[in-house]
Amino acid sequence: MARLNFAQLALAFALIHAVDEVRRDPAVVKAARQFIEDSLQAIRSSAAVAREAQSSWRRHRPPAQGAGAGTGE
Repeated sequence: MARLNFAQLALAFALIHAVDEVRRDPAVVKAARQFIEDSLQAIRSSAAVAREAQSSWRRHRPPAQGAGAGTGE
């Protein structure tokens, strides 16, 4: 039967408690919320850039060469 090492158990408990305290720290919570908001805004901005680049390409691309090139336009 395995024996409990109370020193290791106490250390694990102390580490878990410390991690929980850090996770609940108001500054950490605030920074995490800001990170999420900034990340979402970056995703929206990236999508806007992609749409604008696609639109610009459609306006500026060279005409298709030859008859029946199949551009669909």
